[in-house]
Amino acid sequence: MFKQLITGLVALAGAATAASAAAPLPDVAKGVAIPQDKGYFVEEIADGLYWVTEGVYTTMFLTTGEGVIMVDAPPSIGQNLLKAVAEVTDEPIKYVIYTHSHADHIAAAGLYPADAIVIAHEATKARLERMADPDRPAPYGVFVGGAAVPLPTVTFSDTYTLTVGDQTLELAYRGDDHEPGNIYVYAPRQKVLEKIDIVFPGWVPFMDLAVSENVMGYIKAHDEILSYDFDKLVSGHFGRLATREDVETQKAYLEDVVANGLTALKTVDFMSIAQQTGFDNLAVLFDTYLTALGRKCADLTEAKWVGRLGAADVWTASHCGRVIESLRID
Repeated sequence: MFKQLITGLVALAGAATAASAAAPLPDVAKGVAIPQDKGYFVEEIADGLYWVTEGVYTTMFLTTGEGVIMVDAPPSIGQNLLKAVAEVTDEPIKYVIYTHSHADHIAAAGLYPADAIVIAHEATKARLERMADPDRPAPYGVFVGGAAVPLPTVTFSDTYTLTVGDQTLELAYRGDDHEPGNIYVYAPRQKVLEKIDIVFPGWVPFMDLAVSENVMGYIKAHDEILSYDFDKLVSGHFGRLATREDVETQKAYLEDVVANGLTALKTVDFMSIAQQTGFDNLAVLFDTYLTALGRKCADLTEAKWVGRLGAADVWTASHCGRVIESLRID
């Protein structure tokens, strides 16, 4: 059913794109070809470290000679995660790492062996415990095709090193960004980093800065990523691995959004708008003002980035809105 839902959403998205005459996607926004007979793509990055995608989500797993370490469990890939592992190794899955608590990245973890050791940041465990509240309006993960997940059995606050066989992953938490608990997973031998929901290679970020909770922390995370000695970045979305150049390009885009947001705040006059709307309906006044701020910022930004990154014409206004609110009140 979930596969049918995704297919339907993709079709609707295609129709919406055509209807809105969105800008053509640049080549950098295009991911790998997904074999239609399999529904997923799996490839070795280096030295027993593999990545897997169904075209929308990406994650990685590491073979160690003593068991597989899985990172995350996107429900859109679902059972194909197990097929991808079985395609390249007969090692059992022994460890699971949650990068953060969002269901679209881990809500298929119930597919993994029940005795697998689950590792996550302490904030991720706390969030997952809260999400298990029976009074929630909807079960965890249900709207992304997943279900409740095993709680982490090992947690850490700052850093954690996992060595299995001759393989090592270094886990680190460097502050809030997309959400509290969102960690860096680094394979030093392979020079590969996994950091989720920050960089969208070839695209501008998902709408509203990937619904990140800490706007300035989200922007700062680009420098944190670049501080690692990596060749490839598994970033969680959009069907291909990222490079350092992708990170630097998105950082430059966000620097423009911030600069143009500041320009909008300095040049869009609140009192001039108030003279047009009046003060009786404050919702209309502030909506008009904030919309004008966002549009000013978006116009300045889109002029430079449409055609260079996918969806610059679609999501830049939402990024401007989030950044402007953060500049105003944080």
